[in-house]
Amino acid sequence: MRQDNYRPSRNIPRTLLLTLLLSLGLYLPSLPVGASIVSLAPIVSGYFSNGDGINSHWVQVENTWKGPSPFSQDFSGISALEDAAVALALTSGDAGFVRSATTVMRDINAGNDWYNADWGGVYGFTDMPPLFATGDLHQQNFAGHLWGYIAVPEPGNYNFGVLIDDGFAFTIWGNNGSQTLSLDGLNHPDRWGFDSDISMEAGLYRFDLVGYNRLEAGVVNLGWWYGPTTSEFGTISQDYLYTAVPAAVPLPPAVWLFASGLAGLVGVMRSRKSARES
Repeated sequence: MRQDNYRPSRNIPRTLLLTLLLSLGLYLPSLPVGASIVSLAPIVSGYFSNGDGINSHWVQVENTWKGPSPFSQDFSGISALEDAAVALALTSGDAGFVRSATTVMRDINAGNDWYNADWGGVYGFTDMPPLFATGDLHQQNFAGHLWGYIAVPEPGNYNFGVLIDDGFAFTIWGNNGSQTLSLDGLNHPDRWGFDSDISMEAGLYRFDLVGYNRLEAGVVNLGWWYGPTTSEFGTISQDYLYTAVPAAVPLPPAVWLFASGLAGLVGVMRSRKSARES
């Protein structure tokens, strides 16, 4: 799946977009290609790796469950962000509640059998949400809340893309503000990213993501790309995901290499000194 360095929130390949604009006589070559870049400073500066994953809470409801949104009131099911918020607060014994799961996940890449069968070959295959296993007959009307910290490995311009069916709300925080991206209602599988890339320094940034599915295919995936080196969104690996702020900030790999090299040099110098003295 190709992603352009700069794109509208809905992922439309730039070549297709330009073709459409040219056909309509609306393309103006003098217009800048890229959008403005926003900046976020890390909550904790430093270099992090070997993350422990992300926090997650999932809830599934009956297909006949009615949430607060007008569509859900008329047709039932988790149909909007406000429905997802109510569903995620349900517990065993509440009307319409089917099951829930609270667990640490290695990454955010969860989709049901329907999604993997119809869309996995297009957007990439996923693991099952922790609510159910492959082959379960009831894999619809679920919502997931996922939160934790993302470790940005090096300074640069980044973007984040949420692959979803049906809707989501994603926010990422630095110590100087936040950026939010959301999609409400019922939508086909697609990946959505920020209009503006985000200039980020190495360090930890807090995030929160809610995604939901009503019927048929359901998927929640969080990916990122680093402008100078990648052209597609890739799922953020566990190495860069943390459930909480680590107790210590590891030194950059270059510092460790320098320190080990210095220790080796000191050892060689001591050996030579001992040889001269003997």
